[in-house]
Amino acid sequence: MALRAAVIMGLAARGRRVVLNNPLCAGEVTEVAVERSGGPGKRSAVDAEQVPVQVRLWLPAEHGSRGPAPGYSREQIADAAIALADELGLAAVSMRKVAARLGTGAMSLYRYVENKEALHDLMLDRMIGKEPRPELTGEWRVNLRMLAREHRRLYLAHPWLTLLAVGRPAMGPNMLRGLEYAMAAVDGLGLGIDDMLETYEWLTNWVAGFAQRELAERQAWEHTDLERWQECMGPYVESLISSGDYPYFTRVLREAEHRDADDRFERGIDRIIAGIEATLPPR
Repeated sequence: MALRAAVIMGLAARGRRVVLNNPLCAGEVTEVAVERSGGPGKRSAVDAEQVPVQVRLWLPAEHGSRGPAPGYSREQIADAAIALADELGLAAVSMRKVAARLGTGAMSLYRYVENKEALHDLMLDRMIGKEPRPELTGEWRVNLRMLAREHRRLYLAHPWLTLLAVGRPAMGPNMLRGLEYAMAAVDGLGLGIDDMLETYEWLTNWVAGFAQRELAERQAWEHTDLERWQECMGPYVESLISSGDYPYFTRVLREAEHRDADDRFERGIDRIIAGIEATLPPR
């Protein structure tokens, strides 16, 4: 589906006829003016093509000489939505609230972003491209560690990202550049493209899960009175230990080091890289 969307986007940008027959996009199409060349020195009339909203979002914005100049860029809209999500969470992001943050009415934004799902795609793409990526090295293990740490940093700084990054793939320019970067990080290992993609997914899926758990733990402890919790749970925990029915639980409480999140993260990455290395073809 992602490849098909890329093909549709490329054809539309070149003025070719686009025939969309994807039930996943049903009800989410819009008119896009595509100007066709009529040959040397000639230009044909503008045709209205049916292109999905998810594709139109990434087409170059064309503004003719007529009508008012655009008041906002998609980047400005995305930045306002990101700031809102950082402050209040993804559920608080709406066209109305984003427009209010920009000092305008919601209807004025629909010429740039046509629905909430498109706004989410725009936010994700903008977030992925806001900061420069670390330069890749010639060592794949170092590359994967850099990727993992960068993903975790973004998730912890912007918790709502974990909700969008695991959804349907967006086809924005920054997401596509991110894919190119990720594939380059694991290139040269003798893997086919499917295995390259799976290797990257093993890593990033684990990081997303780790970050979600880390964020949930942080939120839980922020709303918990530790002393009060220990007072309430202490007698119950002691009874569990005394029963002898839970030897591993007892060992966890008495023997485990209870490493911090940073240490657990690095140790987890070490294990994932070791697992990847064990599956590589002989070189």
